[in-house]
Amino acid sequence: MAKVCYCADDFSMRPEISSAILSLLEKERIHATSCMTQSPSWFQDAKVLTSLDTTAEIGLHLNFTQAFGVQDYTERLPKLMLGAWTGQLSQTKVRDSIARQWELFCSTTGRMPDFVDGHQHVHQFPVIREALFKFLNQQQFKGWVRSLRHPVLTPNTRIKVTLLKLLGATRFSEMCQHYNIHQNSTFAGIYSFDAQSYALLNQQWLAQAQDQLLIMCHPALSHSQSSHDPIHAARVREFEYFDSAQFQQDCRHHHIQLGPLGAI
Repeated sequence: MAKVCYCADDFSMRPEISSAILSLLEKERIHATSCMTQSPSWFQDAKVLTSLDTTAEIGLHLNFTQAFGVQDYTERLPKLMLGAWTGQLSQTKVRDSIARQWELFCSTTGRMPDFVDGHQHVHQFPVIREALFKFLNQQQFKGWVRSLRHPVLTPNTRIKVTLLKLLGATRFSEMCQHYNIHQNSTFAGIYSFDAQSYALLNQQWLAQAQDQLLIMCHPALSHSQSSHDPIHAARVREFEYFDSAQFQQDCRHHHIQLGPLGAI
């Protein structure tokens, strides 16, 4: 029986996302969520999240691309990537942003994050990853970080998965080992967010599951005001799958034990 953790990204980005995640956590369909602490609704959302009677892990979703306010240091993803790989990103701004997002998490929840990952996987980018590991070391962080080094491959996702792995996953994993910070063994959840069967994708991931497989997801409730979200339709499909009997059946069929990654 393989032990697997589903982690929902983007908690507190928008109400329909947070509501979906809270529902799935309560039903124990997922066992981790990563939080965007710069969101204007973070304080209220965090109170609800931390009041849940659950063993789920709560993490920091490090953000450098989603603008919530004028105080946030963010860039469009292409510009951020260019700055990271040319070494032109401001180390001071990166360090200060990490510290601010961390403080917003800790001051609101009363504790450190159980784990750290990155919105659009920015945590593994050059400059950002160096600043992150130095910061985590200073904080004596005992949790885990998301690693994309060993992704689960499927026929329709192989190209995107390989490209994301090339964007710093190997070096990031090596730095985890250097700083003695825990990381997941394998990773899944990457796909193109199109209308392909999300159930089939999960069946393919679960068929290859090994212990400490971390599967990223992005569920949301249907919302008429989310037309500006390019992946909203995919978010809704994901929620409908996780909320279905089909998901439970797929886990049983592939002999999957769901739980928080830190407990695996």
